[in-house]
Amino acid sequence: MVASLIDKLIDILEQENEIYTDILNMSKNKTDIIVKGKISELENIVKLEQSYIARIGKLENEREEIVEKIARQLVLDKDDINISGIIKKLDQENAARLKTCRESIMLTLKELKSVNELNSNLTKNSLEYIDFSINLLASIDSTANNYSNSGRVNDPKKRSFLDMKL
Repeated sequence: MVASLIDKLIDILEQENEIYTDILNMSKNKTDIIVKGKISELENIVKLEQSYIARIGKLENEREEIVEKIARQLVLDKDDINISGIIKKLDQENAARLKTCRESIMLTLKELKSVNELNSNLTKNSLEYIDFSINLLASIDSTANNYSNSGRVNDPKKRSFLDMKL
């Protein structure tokens, strides 16, 4: 019975890893899109990512149910109800399979985190550039009327179309 639950758990983890790999590829594509400033394409990718995340959520619920069943079968302590705790209680073959699956998903998530951090920094830099550009445009004064009727220099007044920081 435990062996079939382990097979189901590995199947779910493999499905999750496939989805995370797809999200990773989309995130790599997003990097190029952010650099090129293609906002509509970025919106499409974000919407697609949301559907993938919803699928991950469903798989996570299934995974939690299976892990609970395995924990009951293997009589695990509450502190050991995780993949590492399960691996300790399995035979060598199933432990190796589950460990390989766990390592694969961890590598994918590590790379995904790295790419997402890059995208976050690129987005932040783009927003700072936009903010700088808006402030620059808003601070340009009309140079035609530098003097008043008395011949004195007018006080330059900052004209601002937007008075907020993004």
